[in-house]
Amino acid sequence: MPGEWCCFAAQRARWVARRDSAPAGRVGRRAVDRQLSGDTPTETPILRDRADVAAYAAYRMPATFEAVRSALEAFADAVPGWVPRDHTDVGGGTGAAAWAVGDVWAGSAP
Repeated sequence: MPGEWCCFAAQRARWVARRDSAPAGRVGRRAVDRQLSGDTPTETPILRDRADVAAYAAYRMPATFEAVRSALEAFADAVPGWVPRDHTDVGGGTGAAAWAVGDVWAGSAP
């Protein structure tokens, strides 16, 4: 598994280096900026169309996945042998947290 993560980390680093200059990266960054600025009226969608949704997912999902996975991995290391019975991703995002749970406790049956 560590070798796989090393490969994943290297691929992710290359992807992040290209992301901000790609058209989808610019669209995703604008969507994130709209979300965080507080300037968008509540009745106005932050993600206005499928292109915004795809760009937002491409821009945010890798970072969210890695942040959640890192926290869960630290928890799993602190409490060896503990395995969740089930989990719920209560966010309104890309589902990255659910993917992270599946990654940290891969092969464990909830």
